[in-house]
This record gives sequence, structure tokens and C-alpha cells, in this order.
Amino acid sequence: MKSGDLARMAGVSVRALRHYHAIGILPEPPRHENGYRDYDASSLLRVLRIRQLASLGFSLEQIGPLLDALDEGRGEPDAETSSRGAGPRDTDLVLDELDAHLAEQIRLLEAQRTAIARLRADRISPDVPDRAAGALDALAGLASRLPEPGFLDWMFTSADRLAMGIAVHLYSDGDLAEMERVFRAIPERGLMGEYVAASREVEALPADASPEARDHATRRCAAFLDRVLDCFSAENWLRPEAEYERVLASVAKQGYNEAQKDVSERVFRLLAERLASRERVKGSSTLDPDATS
Repeated sequence: MKSGDLARMAGVSVRALRHYHAIGILPEPPRHENGYRDYDASSLLRVLRIRQLASLGFSLEQIGPLLDALDEGRGEPDAETSSRGAGPRDTDLVLDELDAHLAEQIRLLEAQRTAIARLRADRISPDVPDRAAGALDALAGLASRLPEPGFLDWMFTSADRLAMGIAVHLYSDGDLAEMERVFRAIPERGLMGEYVAASREVEALPADASPEARDHATRRCAAFLDRVLDCFSAENWLRPEAEYERVLASVAKQGYNEAQKDVSERVFRLLAERLASRERVKGSSTLDPDATS
């Protein structure tokens, strides 16, 4: 039979037959003198088996070796052996593997649908991870309640936005949860004015700011962070710095002058020191029951 006849009976396209030949899962039959391929019944059976396995979810890359293994287990396929199929054990192993693969695909698809639903509900762009929804919602809430409309848009440099864009992708769940806690605590604790004042003081520092001006800005930022210290997680700050955190720090500092970089580094060091001190106090309280009595 010609390729068109075979394709029609098997329910595939002639182009599919050519692809099966190209990847080696369908042997090429001999050609007539006129150049046309001459397919026989065994070719038709082979294509029908390929279709059946593909319908179950096997990829074409898997189907070739699988057909060879099934044929090896039952001998050369003929009308009798093909109707019987492989042995029960061989078939069970193949189907168990496929079932596990499909179960994993279903799990991934369900996770994707859940992510899409959350992105839609939270009105988040699809190029942002849905696990960042809480942190971004908290930031939007903070922006909407600031005493100066557009303050964050004015304060955030292009470097800040770039760093934030990277952060929502690479931050751990713990990092994002911490970000959300801090952003929600600022308006809930009535700290909007302090937040704006500390931010403006740092933003106003010239590159050659005096040591006194730097010290004052550092103290003001540290005093503000003390009000939300409980929102920070020590394990996020006291562990070795991750590679992505070094990249983010470098990006964020692109919009800072030397004095602002100096104050930022001082503030972060103070925050880490206070978190370490808090952990020491907690540790000593755990070891000494009388410490809390």
C-alpha cells in the first residue's frame, strides 16, 4: 500500500509517517521502481501501535524503545502474539511508569491552575510568581496609605525597581513572608510618618555628607526599624549571604551616592546585630527558666 493509504487507515498524516521514519520508530519499507514506498500490513500495525501508545501519553522518544522491549518480550510480532500482548508483569511495569508520569503531570497542571487563579484574584501580572502575592499586596497597601501620594514612586529609583523585580522571583518564601510582615506593620502600627521621614533623610544626603549627618540618618533609620524588629526573621539575616542577595545589594546601590551607601550598610549591620542579640536573649531564656520568672 502507498503512504497515503496507510496514513488514511491508521488515522495519521503522511507527514507524521515521514517523521516516524526520521526518528527511527517506523522502519522505511522498500520502494517500487517508480520511487513510491510500498508499505505492508506490518507497517500498518506498527503505526497503529504508535498511535495507541501516544494516546496514553507516551512521547515519541519513549515509544521506539518501548515497542522494541514489548516485541522482545513477546517475540517477533505476528497476528497471534500481537493480539495476546506482552506478559502481565512487563505490561504492569510499563503502565506503572506511565501512570506515575501522568500523575506528576496532573499535579503540575493543578499547581499551575492554582497559580493562575491566585494571579487573577490578586490582579498580579503573569510574569510575577504567585507566591509573591502577599508581599506585593502589602506593598500596594502601604503605598495607598502613605501621607504623601506617590511617595514610593518618587522614592524608588529605577535600580530599586529592578532589584524588587528580581527579588520577587529569587527571594525564598521566608524572605517574602518577612517583606509582607514589615510592609503591613508600618501602617498598622501608625509608623507612616516615621517611615517617610527616615526615607527622606537618607534620600537627601549629599555624597559628601558629614559624619554627623550620616550618624543622624543611621540612628533615625535604626530607631524606625526597632519599631518593626519583631517582623524580621533572624534566620534570614544571620545566615551566610546568598549569591542572589549579593546581586540585589549591588543593583540597589546603583542609585545611591557614597553617603547613602554608607548609611545603608550601617543600618543593615545594626539590624543584624539587634537580631543576633534578640536570639541570644531568647536562647538564654530557654536555658534558664528563672530568667523569665
